[in-house]
Order: sequence, then structure tokens, then C-alpha cells
Amino acid sequence: MALESTVPEPVSDLRAWAKDDGLFLTWGFPSRNMDGTRLTDLQGFRVFRQSRPWGSSACPDCPSKLEPVEEIDLKYPRGARLEGQRVWWQDNTVQFQNEYTYFVVAYNKYKTPSLESNRVKISWDQPPSAPQDAGVKSEDRSLEISWDFIPRLRSGEELTDSAGFNIYRRGEGEAFGFYPLNPELIPKSPYQDAPLVNGKKYEYAVRAVRNFNGTFIEGPSSAVVFGVPEKRMPPSAPTGLVGVIRNEEGKRGAELRWNINPEPDVAGYDLYRQEKDSDIVVKVNPQLIPETYFLDASADPRKSHLYRLKAVDRSPRRNQSEFSQEVEVSP
Repeated sequence: MALESTVPEPVSDLRAWAKDDGLFLTWGFPSRNMDGTRLTDLQGFRVFRQSRPWGSSACPDCPSKLEPVEEIDLKYPRGARLEGQRVWWQDNTVQFQNEYTYFVVAYNKYKTPSLESNRVKISWDQPPSAPQDAGVKSEDRSLEISWDFIPRLRSGEELTDSAGFNIYRRGEGEAFGFYPLNPELIPKSPYQDAPLVNGKKYEYAVRAVRNFNGTFIEGPSSAVVFGVPEKRMPPSAPTGLVGVIRNEEGKRGAELRWNINPEPDVAGYDLYRQEKDSDIVVKVNPQLIPETYFLDASADPRKSHLYRLKAVDRSPRRNQSEFSQEVEVSP
């Protein structure tokens, strides 16, 4: 004779979605028994369903109550996916133009069932077709995702109840999550994704959504596209460049000073020199000048020279500013 056991608490967070290849249900594990004690012997779940043709006021052939359609043993969860303390299950036996109602019950190792979970009601019909010509435009710490969409069902028929779009994002080498990036449906192309990390690769998929009698049905994915956000706006031109010829022991050449640039991502400066009455311009510094001071020891202190500066940022593109105003340094 089996020992009596405490009854598990019912599931209270059952949710349902309609996607391209069927209806999806998810719910969390109950953690307590009905008497408040900790649930330590949860064994599995049973899924119950009722179906009826959508819009029918009477359905003689429909079951009068919800019937079991799936049993999920947590030790061998065939047909379901477990993620931590959560179950994901797909009902791929649904038919177009039908309305479905679901609830689940939990049971323990003695097969003692809980009370019914909350019920969810969802409709199912043809999904919309996939968006076409998806693309990504790179900007500073953001990416703009765009796409084209002809309002049609996956079967090719005209789509009259378009609701918007969902976008899914993943990092390089990652999988797309179940939930879209956008908290609310996107009405039209394009979509700006920000803030992002410059230099990191992001991949996107776009899906159209229709509103079938109050149920949002998501269609198949567009082609996966990717982008890398990067800064394209250069720093402002440096200001305040001044210079003087030095001809002292240990400090011989042209000494230059200028104002620090206001942009916080300036990595340094490049200094350019041109001898007066010459068209040849040379970059003086072999590496970026990190400070706002430079002694050009290669300058002939007996001649006049023209100097200009460019600021360079830290982005992978190494954006350069326009030249500063030119300054003449003479003996």
C-alpha cells in the first residue's frame, strides 16, 4: 500500500504563445505543498486541452471537458524542454481556425495530482509570411535593423490583420531566445537597437505578427543578419595650437602646445609639419601623442615651420578630426 503524500500546490503561471510551428506553453515548478511544506518529490505534469472550431457557438463533436494530451515525467521529459525550474512544451497537433484551452496539473512520486493550474485560451490559424531583405546599418553604440514585408499569409493569401513585428537578437555563437528583443510589437521598419557595445557583433532575425481574433500569431523568421556598432563621428578639430622655437641645451627644436579636446574618447593627437615655401607635409610623431604638448626635436631651429593637428579617437575605425588651425613657428 502506497504511503499517503501531501498534495502539491497548483501551477499558477501557465502561459501560451502562438508561433510559426505551433502553440507553445510554459510554466514554473511549484515549490510548496498545499499544507505549506516544501515540495521535494515533484514527479511530473499532465497537460489538458479542449479544442473547438473558432467562431462556432455550438460544437457537438467537441469534448465537454478538457482531456489529457501530454504527460511530462521530469526524469524523462520527452516532448518537453526543461530550463531550470521551468517547463517549455509545444503542441504541434493543433489545427487552423481552432480555439484551444489548456491547464496543467503537477503530481508527486505517489501520482497524487495538484489542483488545476490557471487556464489559458489561445487561437490558432495560418501564420504570416517571413519578412524579406533584412539589413543592418551600423551607428555609434547602436544598430538600425530594417526589412521589407508584403502582407501575406505563409500560404500566399492576403494578410488583413497584420499586428506588427518582433525582433530577436543574439551574440556571436549564441542561440536566439524565446522572447523577442522588443517589449512591444514594432509597427514598421526600421528599428533602432541601443545602447550596444561598439566593436561587438550582433545577429538579428525579424518575424511578422498577425492578430487572429485576439491571439498574436508569429510567423517564420527572416534571414539572419548581423552588424557591428561602431563610432563614425570624428572628434572636433583641436584648438589653441601655439608654438615656439627652442634652442637651449637639452631642448632644441619646435615646442608645441594646444587645448585638450572635449571628447572623452580621444586617444591622442597627430602633429603635421610643413616647411615654409614647401608643399611637403610630414607627420612628426611616430605614435599618437597622448598629451597636449610635444617637442619636435627634428625641426631645424633656424627655419620657419607650419604646424597643424588632428585628434584621433579610440574607436576601431580610429576616426580623425579635421585639421586644427595652422600655426607658424619661426626663430
